[in-house]
Amino acid sequence: MKTTQRTAMLMFTGLVATALLSVSLAAQRGGGGGAGGAQAAAPAETLSQTYRGSKSRDVEYQKIPPFKIFDNLYHVGIGSVSTWLIPTTDGLILIDSSQEPYVDHILNNIRNVGFDPKNIRYNLIVHGHLDHFGGAARIKELSGARVGMTEADWKLVDEVAKQPQSATPPFNRIVERGENDLVLKDGDTITLGKTSIKVYVTPGHTPGSASFEFTVYDKGRPYKAFMFGGPEPRNGVEGGKQFLASVNRVAQMQDVQVGLLIHSWLAMSTYPNGGTFERAARLQARRGNDPNPFVDPASFRAWQDRLKTVADKYLADEQAKAGTPTAAR
Repeated sequence: MKTTQRTAMLMFTGLVATALLSVSLAAQRGGGGGAGGAQAAAPAETLSQTYRGSKSRDVEYQKIPPFKIFDNLYHVGIGSVSTWLIPTTDGLILIDSSQEPYVDHILNNIRNVGFDPKNIRYNLIVHGHLDHFGGAARIKELSGARVGMTEADWKLVDEVAKQPQSATPPFNRIVERGENDLVLKDGDTITLGKTSIKVYVTPGHTPGSASFEFTVYDKGRPYKAFMFGGPEPRNGVEGGKQFLASVNRVAQMQDVQVGLLIHSWLAMSTYPNGGTFERAARLQARRGNDPNPFVDPASFRAWQDRLKTVADKYLADEQAKAGTPTAAR
C-alpha cells in the first residue's frame, strides 16, 4: 500500500509544476487559468500575483495541487496563502492552516503527497489572521495536533472568537486554545523526531507574528531556511516601529540560503526574482545537478533590503498621518 501511495505521489507531484506553467501562460495571455475560469487574469500579472489579484475570489483557481520543494518540505496550500508540510521521523509539522472553503483541499493535498493528516503533531501559525489560522480547529480535531502561536496572536484569535460569526457559508470554526497547545516564545525550539524549528517573534504585521528557521534538504544536502511570518507592516506608527525593528533583526541573518514565503506575492514586499510558484516551475525544469531554484541567498538578501525600504516608507507615512516627528533610524 505504501509503495502504491508513494508511486502515485511521485506521478502526481511531477505534474504539478507543468500545471502551474499552464496556468502561468493562461494568466499572461489574460485567459481564465482556473478550473472555473470565472475571472480573467490581468495581462500584466505574474502567476503569483494572479492569486492575490484578479483571481483572488475564484475559489477553483485557488485550489492548486501540492508540490515538493525539498526532501523534507512540501507546499500544500492554496494560491493566495501558503501552507507548508514538514515530514519528520516522528510525524508531521504543518505551518499555517488556510481557511474555509479550502481546508478540505489542504487535507487532500497532504494525502496526495503520500501522508495522513491524522499524523500532524504540530500546527504552527505565523500570525493571528484568519487566512492563516482558519483551518486550525479542524486540523486539531482530526489529528490532535498541538496548535502553536505567540501569546499576542493567541489573543487576536480569542478576540475573533468573541465576534459574531458569519450566518452564511463558508463557516470558519475558530480554534480554541487548549492545555496542550503552545504559546510560542522568542528563541523556542520545536522538535519532532530529528527536525527542529527555531522560533523568532517578529511583530509588525501583527503584535506577535512568528518566524521560523529550520533546515531543509535537497538530495540530502542541508540548507538553512527562514520563513518571515509577517512580511508587511500594519497597525500605524506602533506597528511600523515594530516592523522596522523586526526587519532590522532579520537583516542580521546573513547565512540564510532559502527564503520561504507565506504569500507568494505581496504588493509592497514582493520577493525578488520570482515567488514560490515561479520557482516551482523552474524546479520542474531542473535537470541532473542543476541547482534548486529555491536555494538563492542573493534573492533573500535583496529581499531584506526591500523590506527595509518598505519599513522606512511605511513608518514615515504613518508618522506624517499622526503628526509625529520622524525619528532617526
